[in-house]
Amino acid sequence: MNVLYWSMLLNSIWAGLFSAALAVVLTAPLRAIAPSLLCGFAARLIRNVLIGWGIVHGLAVIVAAAAGVLLAIALVGRKRNASLIAIVTGVLPLGAAVAFFNAIKGILEISSLKDQALVTASSQLAANLSTVFTTTLAIALGMGVGFLVARFFGMGRALPDAIDLG
Repeated sequence: MNVLYWSMLLNSIWAGLFSAALAVVLTAPLRAIAPSLLCGFAARLIRNVLIGWGIVHGLAVIVAAAAGVLLAIALVGRKRNASLIAIVTGVLPLGAAVAFFNAIKGILEISSLKDQALVTASSQLAANLSTVFTTTLAIALGMGVGFLVARFFGMGRALPDAIDLG
């Protein structure tokens, strides 16, 4: 198997483990841990595969977040607290964490820079912040698309009181 595919698979496994660990940290019920792991794994794998096929990052995140929502609803069903945790923790690995922390680092360092280094750091900070913004917006949009698809196919009954889909 190609090194790129192994890298995508390993990255997705780590994303699934991150989702499951986050569900544990959020004191999720035991029945939400496995769906969180599977949703995080699947969402990240879908995003990686779509980007590998040349799809734009934002669109890949939208599709992956929608798939993560649908998978969480399908896996957990009527156990609404578990499904909400699986949805939230399942899409978090799609976030732009590296760009976010680079932006924080840039904010802390920018005040001590001068001349060309200041210009370079400012443009890098703007790029990092725009990546964080667009990725977060794509996750929110993808979650909305996932809920709309769930409602269209009658899966909205799986979340009766947790989220008003009607």
